Amino acid sequence: MKTINVNGERGTRSEVYALCVFLFSLFFSPSFFLAQDAPPPTLDPKVFEIAYQLRCPVCTAQSVGDSASPIAVEMRNVIQEQLGQGKSEKEILAFFQERYGDWILLNPPKRGLYLFAWLLPLVVALTGIGFLAMYLRRWTKRAKVPVEASDEDLERVREEMKWQG
Repeated sequence: MKTINVNGERGTRSEVYALCVFLFSLFFSPSFFLAQDAPPPTLDPKVFEIAYQLRCPVCTAQSVGDSASPIAVEMRNVIQEQLGQGKSEKEILAFFQERYGDWILLNPPKRGLYLFAWLLPLVVALTGIGFLAMYLRRWTKRAKVPVEASDEDLERVREEMKWQG
């Protein structure tokens, strides 16, 4: 199907769509650059040392230091404020731990359910090594059992080996 393009000439529908996309992107691209956030305020490097030890409540498997979510930015600002008040790293981590629980720490304490999570891989590995040792012991015992064969069987095997060799 033919349509009329901007110059008054006839063009295809795909040319008209391409022109619409171009005009749309031309119209919205300046607003995209204007909508960018202001550069983040300069934070003390100690803030990020502490933030890398905390889990972002919004993001999955990401630290507060790595996350760009609004809550992670706010948490970094809180860390900056508390450092300004003279609080230590342990006090700041305890503040977030009290607020969010042990879950907020990327390296949770080794107690309670977390102790089970720390010990489970060790228990599984030791159990696997035990089963492997038991299996290998049985296998080597079976290999050492002498096979009883008659003289006829041995002679037949010898003949087969001569024929192949």
